[in-house]
Amino acid sequence: MNCSVAKICNQCKIYGQVTAQAGKILRCPHCRFEWGRMGDITKVLEQCPICQCRQFYLSKDFNQFVGCLIMLIGIILVPFTYCLSLPVFALIDWLLHSKVQTIINCYKCGSEFRGFPKGNLKPFMHHIGLKYDKCR
Repeated sequence: MNCSVAKICNQCKIYGQVTAQAGKILRCPHCRFEWGRMGDITKVLEQCPICQCRQFYLSKDFNQFVGCLIMLIGIILVPFTYCLSLPVFALIDWLLHSKVQTIINCYKCGSEFRGFPKGNLKPFMHHIGLKYDKCR
Protein backbone atom coordinates (compact mmCIF):
# COMPACT_ATOMS: atom_id res chain seq x y z
CA MET A 1 0.00 0.00 0.00
CA ASN A 2 1.42 3.41 -1.00
CA CYS A 3 0.70 5.83 1.85
CA SER A 4 1.20 9.57 1.56
CA VAL A 5 0.53 12.75 3.52
CA ALA A 6 -0.34 16.05 1.82
CA LYS A 7 -1.02 19.54 3.11
CA ILE A 8 -0.44 23.22 2.46
CA CYS A 9 2.88 24.05 4.08
CA ASN A 10 2.73 26.58 6.92
CA GLN A 11 6.08 28.04 5.85
CA CYS A 12 5.96 28.42 2.03
CA LYS A 13 2.15 28.16 1.58
CA ILE A 14 2.55 25.64 -1.28
CA TYR A 15 0.63 22.36 -1.43
CA GLY A 16 3.00 19.43 -0.96
CA GLN A 17 2.72 15.66 -0.79
CA VAL A 18 5.25 13.26 0.76
CA THR A 19 5.33 9.48 1.12
CA ALA A 20 4.71 8.23 4.63
CA GLN A 21 7.04 5.74 6.23
CA ALA A 22 7.16 4.70 9.86
CA GLY A 23 9.58 6.87 11.85
CA LYS A 24 10.16 9.26 8.95
CA ILE A 25 10.23 13.01 9.49
CA LEU A 26 7.60 14.63 7.27
CA ARG A 27 9.08 17.64 5.45
CA CYS A 28 7.69 20.01 2.84
CA PRO A 29 9.01 18.91 -0.57
CA HIS A 30 9.49 22.57 -1.57
CA CYS A 31 11.07 24.37 1.40
CA ARG A 32 12.06 21.37 3.61
CA PHE A 33 10.07 22.79 6.57
CA GLU A 34 9.42 20.03 9.11
CA TRP A 35 5.72 19.17 9.42
CA GLY A 36 6.04 16.40 11.99
CA ARG A 37 7.19 12.82 12.52
CA MET A 38 5.34 9.80 11.20
CA GLY A 39 4.70 7.15 13.83
CA ASP A 40 3.33 3.69 13.19
CA ILE A 41 1.38 3.72 9.91
CA THR A 42 -1.34 1.45 11.31
CA LYS A 43 -1.94 3.89 14.19
CA VAL A 44 -2.06 7.15 12.23
CA LEU A 45 -5.77 7.51 13.01
CA GLU A 46 -5.06 7.65 16.72
CA GLN A 47 -3.24 10.97 16.44
CA CYS A 48 -2.33 13.24 13.52
CA PRO A 49 1.47 13.22 13.06
CA ILE A 50 1.42 16.93 12.22
CA CYS A 51 -0.88 18.59 14.77
CA GLN A 52 -1.62 15.74 17.23
CA CYS A 53 -5.39 16.08 16.67
CA ARG A 54 -7.43 12.94 17.31
CA GLN A 55 -10.37 13.65 15.01
CA PHE A 56 -10.48 12.77 11.31
CA TYR A 57 -13.09 12.57 8.57
CA LEU A 58 -13.47 10.92 5.18
CA SER A 59 -13.78 12.81 1.93
CA LYS A 60 -13.46 12.07 -1.76
CA ASP A 61 -10.25 13.01 -3.54
CA PHE A 62 -12.37 14.86 -6.09
CA ASN A 63 -11.91 18.42 -7.26
CA GLN A 64 -15.03 20.27 -6.11
CA PHE A 65 -14.54 22.90 -8.79
CA VAL A 66 -14.82 20.24 -11.51
CA GLY A 67 -17.99 18.85 -9.95
CA CYS A 68 -19.57 22.30 -9.75
CA LEU A 69 -18.47 23.08 -13.32
CA ILE A 70 -20.14 19.90 -14.60
CA MET A 71 -23.40 20.85 -12.89
CA LEU A 72 -23.13 24.47 -14.09
CA ILE A 73 -22.83 23.31 -17.69
CA GLY A 74 -25.89 21.11 -17.18
CA ILE A 75 -27.83 24.06 -15.72
CA ILE A 76 -26.82 26.36 -18.58
CA LEU A 77 -28.05 23.78 -21.11
CA VAL A 78 -31.46 23.39 -19.41
CA PRO A 79 -33.38 25.79 -21.73
CA PHE A 80 -31.96 24.10 -24.82
CA THR A 81 -32.46 20.49 -23.71
CA TYR A 82 -35.88 20.82 -22.01
CA CYS A 83 -34.31 19.96 -18.60
CA LEU A 84 -32.87 16.66 -19.85
CA SER A 85 -29.32 17.93 -19.34
CA LEU A 86 -29.66 18.02 -15.55
CA PRO A 87 -30.11 14.28 -14.98
CA VAL A 88 -27.46 13.48 -17.63
CA PHE A 89 -24.85 15.78 -16.09
CA ALA A 90 -25.81 14.67 -12.57
CA LEU A 91 -25.20 11.08 -13.68
CA ILE A 92 -21.81 12.05 -15.14
CA ASP A 93 -20.91 13.82 -11.89
CA TRP A 94 -22.04 10.83 -9.82
CA LEU A 95 -20.07 8.36 -11.97
CA LEU A 96 -16.90 10.45 -11.65
CA HIS A 97 -17.45 10.82 -7.92
CA SER A 98 -17.96 7.08 -7.41
CA LYS A 99 -14.71 6.22 -9.24
CA VAL A 100 -12.54 8.54 -7.12
CA GLN A 101 -10.79 7.16 -4.02
CA THR A 102 -11.65 8.17 -0.47
CA ILE A 103 -9.05 10.01 1.60
CA ILE A 104 -8.71 10.79 5.31
CA ASN A 105 -8.55 14.42 6.45
CA CYS A 106 -7.54 15.92 9.78
CA TYR A 107 -10.09 18.36 11.19
CA LYS A 108 -7.49 20.62 12.80
CA CYS A 109 -4.68 21.05 10.24
CA GLY A 110 -6.47 19.85 7.09
CA SER A 111 -3.79 17.30 6.22
CA GLU A 112 -4.78 14.64 3.70
CA PHE A 113 -3.85 11.00 4.26
CA ARG A 114 -3.96 8.77 1.18
CA GLY A 115 -3.62 4.98 1.25
CA PHE A 116 -4.14 4.56 5.00
CA PRO A 117 -6.69 2.12 6.48
CA LYS A 118 -10.04 3.90 6.84
CA GLY A 119 -11.17 2.36 10.10
CA ASN A 120 -14.69 3.42 11.11
CA LEU A 121 -14.39 7.09 10.16
CA LYS A 122 -17.38 9.14 9.05
CA PRO A 123 -17.77 11.96 6.51
CA PHE A 124 -17.26 15.59 7.53
CA MET A 125 -19.50 16.70 10.40
CA HIS A 126 -20.12 20.43 10.55
CA HIS A 127 -20.47 20.68 14.32
CA ILE A 128 -17.00 19.13 14.72
CA GLY A 129 -15.55 21.23 11.90
CA LEU A 130 -16.77 24.45 13.54
CA LYS A 131 -14.77 23.56 16.62
CA TYR A 132 -11.56 23.54 14.57
CA ASP A 133 -12.26 26.52 12.26
CA LYS A 134 -10.27 28.87 14.45
CA CYS A 135 -7.20 26.58 14.16
CA ARG A 136 -6.80 27.00 10.40
